[in-house]
Amino acid sequence: MTFNLYTKSFLSLLSATFVFSIVYINSVSAQLRIYQGSQQTGTFADCAISTIYRGSSIPAGLDNQIASIRLTKGYMATLAENEDGSGSSYPFIAVNSDLFIELNDNLKNKVSFIRILPIRNTLKKGVGFQDNSAINQLNISWFYDWGTADVSTTSKEYAPLAWGRNAANSTNVNNYIAKTEITHLLSFNEPDNTEQSDIPFNEAVTLHSNLQATGYRLGSPAPTESEAQTGKWLGNFMNLATTNNVRVDYVAIHWYDWGSWLSTGNINPSAQDVFNRFKAYVNNIYNTYKKPIWITEFNANRNTSQQTHVNFIALALPWLEAQPFVERYAYFFPPTLQPVDINGNLTPIGTAYSNFNTSTLAIKSDMDGMPDTLSLEAENATLTGLTTTSNCNFASGSKIVPVRTGSQKVIFENLFATTAGNYKLRIYYYAINTAKNITYKINNGQSNTIALPATGSQFCFEGANAGFHDVTIALTSGNNNIEFSETPILDRIQIIKLPSSVLPITLTNFSAEVKDYGIKLNWQTAQETNNQYFELLKADDQNEFKAIAKIDGAVNSNTPKFYRFTDFNPKTGTNYYQLKQYDSDGKSESFNPIALNFGFKAEDLKLLNSSENSVTVSLSTSKAKEAMLAYIATDGRVLFKKQVYLEKGLNTFDIPVPKSSGAIGIINFTANNYQKSIKISR
Repeated sequence: MTFNLYTKSFLSLLSATFVFSIVYINSVSAQLRIYQGSQQTGTFADCAISTIYRGSSIPAGLDNQIASIRLTKGYMATLAENEDGSGSSYPFIAVNSDLFIELNDNLKNKVSFIRILPIRNTLKKGVGFQDNSAINQLNISWFYDWGTADVSTTSKEYAPLAWGRNAANSTNVNNYIAKTEITHLLSFNEPDNTEQSDIPFNEAVTLHSNLQATGYRLGSPAPTESEAQTGKWLGNFMNLATTNNVRVDYVAIHWYDWGSWLSTGNINPSAQDVFNRFKAYVNNIYNTYKKPIWITEFNANRNTSQQTHVNFIALALPWLEAQPFVERYAYFFPPTLQPVDINGNLTPIGTAYSNFNTSTLAIKSDMDGMPDTLSLEAENATLTGLTTTSNCNFASGSKIVPVRTGSQKVIFENLFATTAGNYKLRIYYYAINTAKNITYKINNGQSNTIALPATGSQFCFEGANAGFHDVTIALTSGNNNIEFSETPILDRIQIIKLPSSVLPITLTNFSAEVKDYGIKLNWQTAQETNNQYFELLKADDQNEFKAIAKIDGAVNSNTPKFYRFTDFNPKTGTNYYQLKQYDSDGKSESFNPIALNFGFKAEDLKLLNSSENSVTVSLSTSKAKEAMLAYIATDGRVLFKKQVYLEKGLNTFDIPVPKSSGAIGIINFTANNYQKSIKISR
């Protein structure tokens, strides 16, 4: 257990003013179960909602002895290193499924604080306002009022704001703890502004740390828009918070387009221009801090016209809903442009905001403590056989790893996953002019070889960016390793979390089998959600996958579905196939390729299919040749005749002769001294 400078004194104040209840639950329906062992093994205990457990009050004597947990869907559990909630900490959230979590080294056998709460997964759209009657007309799911005195209702979640210095003292923190209907707490309003909370960033970090004792998800202080970047108030706060291991779960920001107004004074600016500046600002903040964003105050500037605001709202809200990193937003209505009039009726700006009714869930994925993306440089992996690297300023780490062949390998070790499941492996590489194969294995398991498309004609040192290719891999909870061999030039890899919401499909089988007439491919799904269609791809001679078929999906299904497709023209030797699935919204997921070797019987002619309008035949040949294909009736009439080209291997032909013209006939191939015939009866 570690203590920073202000941990002990604040903890003593909390202990003197707040009494903690201890409840033991021995039921499989408990919302949080803590385990002494990894993989949910060993001594365990259940924790009750709302109760705060500290140190020796943690059930079963598991203080500083928790290695893994199970969190029930619909709940949030905050675990922390120190008894006042400080040190390494994380609020785990299960919104889509129960979570089985392996604690990482920051928390494993170090937890001395636990709080579990029911998570209310509100929609993104909210408002900052102090009149509840007006709030009730704005069609929102959450609200705040720059204070802490209000409460959540059955239809709206309240988000309290610790406005200034005194809001973070022990008395107020204990008052926040007593609020069991909330899960999020905002921190300090415009602390860079002398007319608002006016707190230097270094003092704000100390005060913000006190809020960790609540066990709630904590937002950053929200500065004025000019002080939110690196090197400004918020940047300095975030850097010091990181250094002192003070938790900030999401970034709160304000935006009023002051830069444009102060330089132009235009009361009727283009709403599109305002919107473009807003987008750029929000994107910049996210790219700076890489945390979820709450926009707790924003508008098109208090000095612009009501119509500008109305048009801006129409542009901004759909965009905010579409950004996965924007968790919540709340419009700020200017003093002269209130959402309701003196009679309590919605104004045009209030109507514009209220009428937007397609808000989406604020939290769409479970939060298991693992970064969304883990980036690893190839040169920092374990290199065997050939340990040299090459310098390249255009590579992500300014180095690349040369081609691996034979026994040479690149091994990434101790890749920690908090939960077992599927992840996206993104491989950054250089394959100049031609496609290259790469072989990988996960946790010393089966080797998998995939084809990587060519990245272009330029090398890294010529200024080219690395290409990348994605594959879906399965990781276990805890440490994993990935081994690469037979690689092109490697730059880096990324392990990317897949959304924990319901997967578009659950693929239970993708296989291939050799038939006399070609290769039959089969796949099966256990469930499908929004599954528009499958694309079946086949690797060509350059090992580039190209689509050969499109097969409609079931869209939505909770029962097993079976699919099949026959490749009537496989090549002699190894054939590679890949399955790709497309959602109705255009998103897609690719699955690992499969390979099958295809041989053939020389000069073998077979009937594949017969219908009312045609027949289909296959012919295998040991060498390429031109031939004449004919369909001859039993009375000698030639019903079909065509010059065709036979490729080495298996060839398939469709002969458009109706059954009514010749139910019985001879199909004949002739080429120089070569002839092959088959009699058919339809």
